[in-house]
Amino acid sequence: MKKGIKRRLVWSYLLLILFTVILFETIILSALIYYYQEGVKQALRDQGAMFASFYEQELMEGSFSENAEEFLYQYQFLVDAHVQLINMNGKIVAETHQSTNGNMLYFEDVQSSLNGSVAFLTSNLDGEKVMSVSFPLESGGTSVGAIRLTTSLEPMGEVYLKNTVLLLSIGGIVIIVAAILSFFLANTITKPVSQITQAAEQMASGEFSTRIHTKKDDEIGKLAETLNYMARQVQEHEKVKNTFIASVSHDLRTPLTSIKGWAVTFHSLTEDEFHREGLEIISNESDRLNALVTDLLDLSSLSSGKLSFMFHDVKIGALIQEVVHQLQPRAEEKGVQLEAEISVDIGVMKADGNRLKQALINLADNALKFTAPGGKILLKLKEEAHDAVILVADSGKGIPDDEINSVRNSFYKGKSKGAGTGLGLAICEEIVKGHHGQFSLTSKEGVGTTAEIRLPL
Repeated sequence: MKKGIKRRLVWSYLLLILFTVILFETIILSALIYYYQEGVKQALRDQGAMFASFYEQELMEGSFSENAEEFLYQYQFLVDAHVQLINMNGKIVAETHQSTNGNMLYFEDVQSSLNGSVAFLTSNLDGEKVMSVSFPLESGGTSVGAIRLTTSLEPMGEVYLKNTVLLLSIGGIVIIVAAILSFFLANTITKPVSQITQAAEQMASGEFSTRIHTKKDDEIGKLAETLNYMARQVQEHEKVKNTFIASVSHDLRTPLTSIKGWAVTFHSLTEDEFHREGLEIISNESDRLNALVTDLLDLSSLSSGKLSFMFHDVKIGALIQEVVHQLQPRAEEKGVQLEAEISVDIGVMKADGNRLKQALINLADNALKFTAPGGKILLKLKEEAHDAVILVADSGKGIPDDEINSVRNSFYKGKSKGAGTGLGLAICEEIVKGHHGQFSLTSKEGVGTTAEIRLPL
C-alpha cells in the first residue's frame, strides 16, 4: 500500500477502533475484578454477621472462650473458608484448619475487628493469594473477640482469566473485522480520488475529451463534475481558438502569396542593387511567414483532430536515414556531426511516413539550431518493451530546468537566442499522439538535449 490517503485512512480507522476496544476491555476487566472481589468480600462478611447473630445469646452469657470450639464446629458455613475465632488478646481459641500463627494482633484486619469494625485484608499465603474478612463478636455492645474468615482467590483468578481470554478474543475479532472494513471504507474514498487524479493528469496533458464518471452525489462527485465542466469549457475554448487560427491562417495565405509573387517579379525586373536587396528580404520574410502559417494550420488541424493520418507500411530505419541525408549539407556547413544509429532492424510498421518525417525534421532542426560547431547530433533507433524508440540527442546548450516542462506548449518561446515560433515541439507531440505514441524531452543545461519518440509496434 502506497504512502497516501488510503494508508492514512486505514490506519486512522484502525487506530480509532483499537483505542476503543482497548479502552472498553480495560474498563470491563477492571469492573469484573472489582465485581468478583466485592462478591467474595460480601459473602465472607455475610457469613461472619450470620455467625455473630446465631451465637448472640451465648456471647452475652460470656461463654465465648470456653465454648469457642463447640460454636465453630456446630455452625455450618456456606463458603469454603479457613475460619478462626480470636479472643481479645489476639489468640486463636478455635479454627477449622491448623495454622502456625501465634498472635493474630499482627494483622491489621484483626486489630480493626477487635476494636468493633469489619475489616478486609488481601495477602499472599504460601504463594497463594487470599482474602480475609474479620468480623467483630460483641456482647452488649462490648467486643469479646472476632471471627476471621480467609478464602483463596485462585478460583476467582481462574474465572477472571477465562473472561479475559474471551474478551481479548472478541476484541481481536473486532479489530480484524475493523481492519477489513477500514480497507474497504478507505477504498470508497481513494478509488474515486485515484480516478479523478488519473483523469486530471490526462486533461493536463491535453486530452480534454476525458470525462470522469461519477456515481455518488457527494463532495468527490461534485469535484468530478467540476473537472468535467472545466474540461468541457477548455475543449470549447480550444475549438474556438483552433477555428480562429485556421481562419486567420487561410486568410493570410492569399496576401502572402501575392507579396511573394510580386517581390520575385520586381526582383527580376530591377537592376538596382539596393532595391534587389530589399526585395530579397521581402521574399525571405514572406517565406518565413508562409512557413509559420503552415505550422499554424498543421497545429490547428492536428489539435482539433480534423487532419487524418495516412497509415501505410513504413521502414522507420530508412526514414531516419533519409532525414539525416536531407539535413547533412546543413550540418556540414555549420560544422556539426550528424549521424544515424540503427541498432535493431524493426522492419516495417504502420505509420504516416510524411508526418513522422516532419516530426523528425523539426527535432533535428531544433538540435542544429542549438548545437555549436564541433558538436554532435545522433538519431538513434532501438526496440524497447515492444515499442520502437527514436532518440534525437544533441550536445547543444540544453534547456534550463525551469523551461523543460513548458517548451512543448504552443507558442512558448524560450529565453535562448535562436528560439523559433514555439510551434515545432507542439506539432511533434501532436503527430506522435496521432500514432498512439509518447513524446518526452530530457535535458541538462550545458550538456545537451534528448527527444524521445516511443511508438507501439
